[in-house]
Amino acid sequence: MEKQKSAAYLDESNVRGYLVKPPGGPAPLVVVFMEIWGVNDHMRVVGEKLAGLGFAAFVLDFYDGALFAPPDIQGAAAKFKAVGDEGVMDAFDRAVGFFKARKDVAADRLGVMGFCNGGRLAFLAATRYPHDIGATISFYGGGIDNPKDMLGRTSILGNVPRLQAPLLLCYGAQDTSIGPDEHARVAESLSRANKRYTMSVFPDVGHAFMDKAGPAEARATETGWRMTKNFFTANLVKGHA
Repeated sequence: MEKQKSAAYLDESNVRGYLVKPPGGPAPLVVVFMEIWGVNDHMRVVGEKLAGLGFAAFVLDFYDGALFAPPDIQGAAAKFKAVGDEGVMDAFDRAVGFFKARKDVAADRLGVMGFCNGGRLAFLAATRYPHDIGATISFYGGGIDNPKDMLGRTSILGNVPRLQAPLLLCYGAQDTSIGPDEHARVAESLSRANKRYTMSVFPDVGHAFMDKAGPAEARATETGWRMTKNFFTANLVKGHA
């Protein structure tokens, strides 16, 4: 009988989130930074998808279980502002320490991944924990460097010199919240700092294309997951990294 992946909401040692492990021995760990809405069904699907690709996935819950429906941007924004970047990084630090002490995941081969606000947080974590993180993926990471950011998030490009892990950035060409000018500022900062990165812009899709229906979104999502698998395999899996 084929072994099944295990999935459960974890609430231990002040570490909270959705943990999914693939069958077999300890797998490389990917910490997922959720979108601004909380650990909702889409974020759980992301964790399960990563486990299906052979990675242990932990969707970090820095809202302590709070959820917001997508129309409630004001409520979600207020919650995130109350936690702030430092609160999220504290939660991430606790999670990394927690998993390093366990035997069921390979936290020494650590990747981070995020979507929308979580894409920015994954980028930020890579600059804060350069010696822990081996690969970073940011899908439509909003607010990495946007002077008119609607949530008041500050630019994190000043931390780019600390980056060590290779970085994959994915955007939608029709994303009205993250324009080509921001792509350019991010790319220029990374190139000037002599960092290894790949930036991929998907045609015919806008923001949050990995969580939307439509032919163009379906194509972009399929490609995005294929790139995710290849990127994390190349940088986190023994024999490839």
